[in-house]
This record gives sequence, structure tokens and C-alpha cells, in this order.
Amino acid sequence: MNRVLSYMLPILLGQLLFSQSVLAYQEEVDWMWQDVKAKARGGAQCKNFVVKAGPPEILRGKISGRACLKKAIQSYRHGDHEEAFGWILAGECHDRQARDKLVRHAPKVLEYVVKTYGHDVPDN
Repeated sequence: MNRVLSYMLPILLGQLLFSQSVLAYQEEVDWMWQDVKAKARGGAQCKNFVVKAGPPEILRGKISGRACLKKAIQSYRHGDHEEAFGWILAGECHDRQARDKLVRHAPKVLEYVVKTYGHDVPDN
């Protein structure tokens, strides 16, 4: 038993030290990116999370999580970080706990969204 443990311990420690951990907000953002079907995102409450004048997609209550992230990236590129984060919150308007995670890490969330998915979003 000690031989097995002495053999496995360095391997397990190495995996723990060198593996990248996925933060809670990253899981939420990744979920939104995978959410490609336009559907109701919490109804009328969703328009509360778009900071500027409400876009028609939100006001109608149907938009995908990925569409929200794409609009967030475009807003970020245009220098409107407030609107960008509003789009991110709109993508999770149906899930209060997810929104809380995103709000707690707001600057890192914006950075993660742009760095991870920005290359897939054209400038408009």
C-alpha cells in the first residue's frame, strides 16, 4: 500500500498544482456561450439588465445566451463597458445566483468574455 501511495502521490500533487481551475463565473459564461437557442430569458425582468435603451430582442423576451455575449463583446469593443456588462447580466437574467457570481467578479468576467470568445465575434 505504501508503494502505491508513494507512486501516486507525486502524480496527484502535480495534477493539482498544474491544472487550471475553472472559476464559478467562467462556468456561467461558458454556459451562456453554449446557449444558442433563442428563448424566453425570464420575461419582463430581463430588460432590467440592459443598461441602455432596451434592445428589441430583450423587450420581446427572446434571445440566446450566446447572442447576449456577442452583443457584450461588441459593446466592450466600442468602449461601453457598462452596456457590455448589462448584456452579460441579461444572458443570466433568469438565474439570480449566476448573476450574483458575475457581479462579484465583474471586471474579470468582462476580461474573460472578450479574451475567450472575442475572436469568434466580428466587429459591427
